[in-house]
Amino acid sequence: MAEATPRFPLVPATPFLAAQVREGPAQAQVVGLLVDVSASFRGGAQFGPDAIRTYSESIESYSPYADRDLEDLDLVDRGNVRVDAPFRLFPHDLDDLRAFLAGLRGQARFTLYLAGEHTCTLAFLPQEDLQDPNFYLLILDAHLDLRPEYQGAPYSHAAWARRALEWLGPDRMRIAGARSGTREEFRLAREHGLLLPTPEAVQRWLDTLPAGARVHLSLDIDVLDLAFVPGTGNPEPLGWQVRHLLQVFQDLAQRTVVSADLVEYNPLLDPSGQTGILAAFLVREMLLAFTPSEVDVASQGPVDMPSPR
Repeated sequence: MAEATPRFPLVPATPFLAAQVREGPAQAQVVGLLVDVSASFRGGAQFGPDAIRTYSESIESYSPYADRDLEDLDLVDRGNVRVDAPFRLFPHDLDDLRAFLAGLRGQARFTLYLAGEHTCTLAFLPQEDLQDPNFYLLILDAHLDLRPEYQGAPYSHAAWARRALEWLGPDRMRIAGARSGTREEFRLAREHGLLLPTPEAVQRWLDTLPAGARVHLSLDIDVLDLAFVPGTGNPEPLGWQVRHLLQVFQDLAQRTVVSADLVEYNPLLDPSGQTGILAAFLVREMLLAFTPSEVDVASQGPVDMPSPR
């Protein structure tokens, strides 16, 4: 009997900088999810993951900020999870996708997802983690995304964090860098103590987590000021600077980050490639900050660079 075709096959992609293409366990892995089905303003984020991979060729594999090199990691790019039309991020599709990605995440110590719209983050939260009291979700986003529904859809880029809040509860979830939302969303966020306005507030929250805490970091590129990231569907002024993200990465590196995602990069709105190059830089920094060391790599000492703080 012929083997059944998996519902979510992995389709090879041009690998992210210094990543291998192979099967089997790895220290770290990159996985793409090309989904953008609920964009309400400017669609195109489904093209972001492959564009980030392309732009990664413009940066070095070594980071003077982390004093680590991607070449020293056992890093694998699994390609993109294929989701065939008519795919929608509704419970029946979403639950199947969550189960598939949970199994895939077990192939590496750290998994970095490159995705389209922010609703995709729900697929990166396995049921096993939702039941783990030591599992936490940190969201970096200009928008609260806490609406009960948006345009009649409860599973939407503007409502996904409300679903995550229902799954996790307010004690295991925080939103950092938010500066856009409805009056009702901000009221809800304040009532539950969800808001972390600064990197220093993120650090203080991390200090309260138990020693065995496990974290998923969800990074919406629009948490940064629109001057840095024009290539996103809903850019917002008065945002964070790149050094603020590096600071958060450094603080998170003291914890166990099991997975992370970068979402909402839209290359159709990025003719210069400015946002894509920055996104590739941030992917490199997350891989180096959050991948546990398997062996001690001889260090030559950090390059004399200014502190991101």
